[in-house]
Amino acid sequence: MRYMGGKSRIRNEIVSLIERERESNVNTFVSLFCGSCSVESKVNIPNKILNDNHYYLIEMWKGLQNGRILPDIITDEEYYYIKEHKDEDPCLTGFVGFGCSFGGKWFGGVAHNKKGDNYCARANRSVMKDLKGLKTAQFTCLDYRDIKIPDRSIVYCDPPYAKTTSYTTGDFNSEEFWEYMRKISKKNIVLISEQNAPEDFECIWEKPFTRTLDVNKDNQFKVTEKVFKFKG
Repeated sequence: MRYMGGKSRIRNEIVSLIERERESNVNTFVSLFCGSCSVESKVNIPNKILNDNHYYLIEMWKGLQNGRILPDIITDEEYYYIKEHKDEDPCLTGFVGFGCSFGGKWFGGVAHNKKGDNYCARANRSVMKDLKGLKTAQFTCLDYRDIKIPDRSIVYCDPPYAKTTSYTTGDFNSEEFWEYMRKISKKNIVLISEQNAPEDFECIWEKPFTRTLDVNKDNQFKVTEKVFKFKG
């Protein structure tokens, strides 16, 4: 499923990195900002705790775990009705708000192209494929600092980028985030996807690519995806 800021294009590299950094006796994987779960669905670790503070997104994943069937077609009229009546069906809202929107931006406009591709059906196939690796995951919708992380877990964090994206509950405080990363790194293996990090974090992987911001395909920008780890 398309998701703004998602890692679908580089998930194989990140999953390989997680497997490489994981110690042999680590059996719990924690993702504090799971989003579309493109990485999380492929991580081969028995116990998964997956969190995101986007209510409708987590309701979608919980609904799918419980056998919910999502549609292959959403009309423009249905799209905008769901946008204005989000709480009628939170599971469907989570799916449509991201999966049927251009670039995976939360209700950022109906996804269309000149070829007439069915983005809804494509998103449905994508989430059902990813669900295979998420059926027993524990999904939570909390602030990332409120997740109870078992000691000696491997923790993956893909937070909102500093100065570019707001957190669901307001502006994201990057300074508080990095301080919390230092704290949980004392008892866990913590890997952070970001573009930049404080000096006491080292970059252990990076890859440049181009992103398209909206339906105007000229509105593109280049980024270098990096993964950091606390030096301490």
